[in-house]
Amino acid sequence: MFKPQFSALVESGEKRQTVRPVPKRMPKPGDTISLRAWTGAPYRSKQRVLSEAVISGVHRVTITQDGVVCHGISGAEYAPGNDGFAKADGFESWDQMREWFLEQHGLPFNGIAIYWRNLP
Repeated sequence: MFKPQFSALVESGEKRQTVRPVPKRMPKPGDTISLRAWTGAPYRSKQRVLSEAVISGVHRVTITQDGVVCHGISGAEYAPGNDGFAKADGFESWDQMREWFLEQHGLPFNGIAIYWRNLP
């Protein structure tokens, strides 16, 4: 489920990644996903499908005050570039993303980044 601030970006195909807490069932490349948003109040309104997609990649991520670190499947770590990563995730800048995660989840945040390609 996407918050209203990200819905149009997902629907247009501009946003093709999301950062989430680590789920019980880990998504994997090749899985088909339905990207959705609430039409009104969460859990009290209908869901709207923004796009159907196939997962192209999943990485573990750590977001700190200083930046984003991705942990690859092989265990290799890399820093994808804070501003580029933030913009790909629908934020205007790294500062905006850091503040959002600080308010929503606290830092450091450990989770996963899910990347997808939209289905035709």
